[in-house]
Formats: sequence, structure tokens, C-alpha cells
Amino acid sequence: MGNKAKAGQVAGNFNTMIMLRVKELATAEMLTEQLPRVEVFTLMSVSGVDDSSDPGSGIDFKSRNEDRISVSEVPMLTAADMVSLPKGQAFALLEGGHLWKIRMPLPDSRGDDAMPEAFAEIAEAMQRTYITNDHWYRVREAWWRDGSSGVGEDVSGDDESSDQRVTISDG
Repeated sequence: MGNKAKAGQVAGNFNTMIMLRVKELATAEMLTEQLPRVEVFTLMSVSGVDDSSDPGSGIDFKSRNEDRISVSEVPMLTAADMVSLPKGQAFALLEGGHLWKIRMPLPDSRGDDAMPEAFAEIAEAMQRTYITNDHWYRVREAWWRDGSSGVGEDVSGDDESSDQRVTISDG
């Protein structure tokens, strides 16, 4: 991007933010500052005993047990949480405010015959099988009428540079 202001502007235009573990607190704060503070309830058990110094009262001691609930407001997620995320985990802020914790399985080739030895093999397989719609206007769309698939059929002839368009009408 070139500078921090432009990066912040671009990130601010997204309605979805997925953040893996980051190194800098400033980067983590891009997500954590958008989250609300939440109330946390804490339960504290208190016990006490008092003895009586009056031998004639008939009461030797008094005891009490109490449960005290306190409420405090804390950030839902801190920048330190983002810096310490384990591998394969992320937080996603979806639709502008719904926080999700994501766990992604890490690649492991043990016992998996279909897993390639290197990521380069995966990239090569993707490149071989990837189909784009660069010439969508050259594909015949009438496949539902004449029974042919129509997918990938170039109706413009042999010349790849031709810009001939096909018009399909029902009449």
C-alpha cells in the first residue's frame, strides 16, 4: 500500500475481516478495537467465623458463608490474544460485527496418499485444471435446447483474437 493511512482506509472498507496470528499489536488492534466490551461475572465465596468471649451467653461461636457476585467490564478480545494465537487458528469479524473463532486443519501427509509431497504440486494441479471465463461471450448458451454441453465450446472459429459475439434468440 505504501503507507499506514491507505492500509487503514482499505481495511475499513471491508465488511469482513479474518485475522490470523499477527506480530504487531497495532495490526491486531485493527480487529480488537471494533469489538465491544463485555461484562464478566465473578463469584467469590467468603467464609467467616467469630468466637464469643462471654462464657455466660451460651453461644460459643458464629459462622457465616457468603457468595458475592461482582461484575466487571473487559474487552471481548485483546491485541495480546491475537499475537499469541496458535498456528491454524484465526478470528473472523463477519458482517461488520459478529466475531467467530476459526480453526483450520493444518496439512499433514502422514497416512494420506492423496496429499502431495509439496505445495508446488498443489499449485501446478490447480493451474492445470483451472478454467476461467475470459471468453464468456464466445460460449454457446443454448445447451439446454439442443442437448450439447455448450461448456467450453468456442463458437467464434479458430481465430482466438476474433471478437465475434453470438446472439441467441428464441424466435
